[in-house]
Amino acid sequence: MRGFGRLLYSEIKRLRHTSLLYLHIAVPAAGTAAFLWYYSLAGWESRSEVLVYFQTVACVWPFFCGMVCGLSAEMEEALGYQNFFLLPGRRFHALLAKWIVLLGLGLLAGLAALMGFSLVYRCFPDGNAYGLWTCLSSAALIFLGQVTVYLIHLALSFAAGKGVSICFGIAGTLLSFLFLTGLGDGKWMFFPWTWGGRFSTYLLLYMAEKDRGLKLSETIWKEAGVCLAIAICLISLAFVWFYKYEGRRSQEE
Repeated sequence: MRGFGRLLYSEIKRLRHTSLLYLHIAVPAAGTAAFLWYYSLAGWESRSEVLVYFQTVACVWPFFCGMVCGLSAEMEEALGYQNFFLLPGRRFHALLAKWIVLLGLGLLAGLAALMGFSLVYRCFPDGNAYGLWTCLSSAALIFLGQVTVYLIHLALSFAAGKGVSICFGIAGTLLSFLFLTGLGDGKWMFFPWTWGGRFSTYLLLYMAEKDRGLKLSETIWKEAGVCLAIAICLISLAFVWFYKYEGRRSQEE
């Protein structure tokens, strides 16, 4: 555990003065400010405004994830994979540490974007349409939907480079927006990029209509089970693959 703690500390220390840290600060701040400014002029129904904002964050996150993971893998490659190949028996721990640190940064950025928006939006007329606990729960669902996506993009970045990770991120974002419609019914749970948007939408719609007697469908729990099974399989495959990974440069030579 002490060795793993040192790996975590090493990851945090290396990211502290990189563009990754500033991206996790600038992107949530800019996105939140842009939406709040637009909503101050738009005059939509308050619940619709919150729903659209949360859906947008959930759907754009895969692109952001693809970019962040690509930059992180590129940085690791430039350093010669020090934590992965120079420390015997630590390859599994090194990937886990990088995954956890990126998830931590993503969690902080997500909370800043979603809860920062929710707190400021409550100053708007009818801005308390959703309680803070509901917003926090929805933010948690969006984040949980991205946990597997981060590992997918880390694997893509290490295997094929930053460009491929970003391309998959763009495709994941487009797919997320598309599968929020009826086109995604029965299919969305097989694509991890769409999980956060779907589950957070389910929660917000349920909270908006529960006073009218709306009940959660049993289908949702089955869909959640499918997502969990797929997540376990993908995470296991990613770590098994990385156990045999020798670095992209050596593969190209």
